[in-house]
Amino acid sequence: MSTGQLIGLIVAFIIVIAIIVLVVRMGRKRKVERDRVKATELREEGDRTRLQAQEHEANAADADAKARQARVAADKLEREAESRGQAAQESRDRADEHHQRAEKLDPGSDDTPESGSENDEPRRGDYRR
Repeated sequence: MSTGQLIGLIVAFIIVIAIIVLVVRMGRKRKVERDRVKATELREEGDRTRLQAQEHEANAADADAKARQARVAADKLEREAESRGQAAQESRDRADEHHQRAEKLDPGSDDTPESGSENDEPRRGDYRR
């Protein structure tokens, strides 16, 4: 092999090595750019997910507040129903007293309340859960 051929072979080898190095660097650069784009997409998705989580938390807090308001309203209605039931019982008791006093004053009268009508009325405590 002559010196010219050897130099040509070495130059060709160096050119091939240089091309390989250039191709590898370009591949790495492309990979770094793809990774950078993917990281940006992931950050954006993370931000969207964080916002969704905050929205869900706000909705949960709102539902919790509404549930507490509903419990307060239900407790208030329960107390009102109990109070009205007690008032109704007191009215029935007074009516019974009046009928008993009337019966003592006039024992043979037919003006007594119909039998069984008391049992058809709700009694105290019937309004509770």
